Amino acid sequence: MINKMYQPNQYYEEFISNREAVMACLDSDGLTLKFLWKNPDEHIIEQFLNPPFFQLYFKNDIMFLLLKYKELKWIDIPCIFTKNTKHTFSSDARNFPCNILLANSNTGKLFVNKHFTMPEGISKAFIQGIHTQKDLNKKTAIEKINSIRSSYSATDMSRLSLGKLK
Repeated sequence: MINKMYQPNQYYEEFISNREAVMACLDSDGLTLKFLWKNPDEHIIEQFLNPPFFQLYFKNDIMFLLLKYKELKWIDIPCIFTKNTKHTFSSDARNFPCNILLANSNTGKLFVNKHFTMPEGISKAFIQGIHTQKDLNKKTAIEKINSIRSSYSATDMSRLSLGKLK
């Protein structure tokens, strides 16, 4: 279900960060990915209107969700979940819901609010990853993420990940 709290072509102060980032938020409705992009052009916006290809990469207790849009580079999103979110989902979900938002990080304008679902195999691995992920403090998690990213690009992760690009 599309997050009705946000409407495209509206401005939201919470999206203003003056930097680019991706925020992953997990709740009982599924995963919401908030892409904060500095002045995304029409080409980027158009890409985000289409369903991405989903993959997962696991390394050193960190789960990365990898997204590939047809004409953009791979995007890696580290997913660290706390004890409070791990009990929310059962391992029998077939197609895990993922809501994707794309906003201008300079102005707060929302361009895209689209609902997609992850394929069944990725959904099962994602849910298992949530349940088996070790609880890490923020500092340790950031250190691990930085270490992985210094060794592997998002493209490298996609080559080593679960799932095969069609």
